[in-house]
Amino acid sequence: MINKTLHHGKVRYWALVFSVAAHAATLAVFTGVKMSGRMDAEPAPPPALNVQMIEHVAAQPMPKPKPRIEPISKPMVRPEPEQPPLIAEPKTPEPVKAPESVESMIDEPAPAANEVEFFGQKSIVQRICYVVDCSGSMYGQMYQVKEQLKTSILKLNSQQAFCVVFFMEGQKILTTGDGVLQSATAQAKSKAIKLIDSVRPSGSTDAEHALQQSMRLKDAEGGSPEVVYFLTDGFDLDSQHSARFVERVDHLRRSLVPGAVLHTIGFWPQLLDRQMLRRLAGNANGQFIEIN
Repeated sequence: MINKTLHHGKVRYWALVFSVAAHAATLAVFTGVKMSGRMDAEPAPPPALNVQMIEHVAAQPMPKPKPRIEPISKPMVRPEPEQPPLIAEPKTPEPVKAPESVESMIDEPAPAANEVEFFGQKSIVQRICYVVDCSGSMYGQMYQVKEQLKTSILKLNSQQAFCVVFFMEGQKILTTGDGVLQSATAQAKSKAIKLIDSVRPSGSTDAEHALQQSMRLKDAEGGSPEVVYFLTDGFDLDSQHSARFVERVDHLRRSLVPGAVLHTIGFWPQLLDRQMLRRLAGNANGQFIEIN
């Protein structure tokens, strides 16, 4: 292997020497032809080739061939197989809770105590009457009034008796329980709530006739109301007629139900109406509540 390498080196060396000598001879011939045209000039001797020049040329390193650069091949990306769309597992629907019906609320046990509450006014009584203004001016407030009425009635127990008196156009009156204080049974509550939902405000306010009828109510044993809730948004009366109205109602109360308590509830009352409602409640050991 070593001898083979030395042999190639000698061949390359002498090939280089021969190439240099040939180029030098050719250069000398062209130079001689050019100089022969000049008659006066002496022929120039050919350039001398010495061993040092040849060895210097031979000593130069052979140029290395440029490395062959292979083109970079792009990696082939295989497309991923399409996945089938995920199908969500069907969820078991949650049972829908049915809204509580009036009947189911009626069947709930009522408080043992003879308590009643209407617009925050509480009493411990057995016989109750609600006198409610249903004139046209109450149109925007009737939803809240109806909800309060139904809530109050549903909480009554079967030992209590009640009646709702709606007054509206003229002296028109609607009552629950056929105009008597009826025991707060499930059936009586259900009928009362249907009437409450059916009424529509209309007409002008005429409260004296309704208050008089509420104080004449009796239960099956002849008992009169122990508490009367009187709700209105006001009266169309001047100061003189307002004073007379208060006197007449107070006279009826002392004559018919002297021991009854009268609570008054005013919806956005004017100053004069507020004074009337406060006097009515004060004369009958009741309270006045203003709803604004």
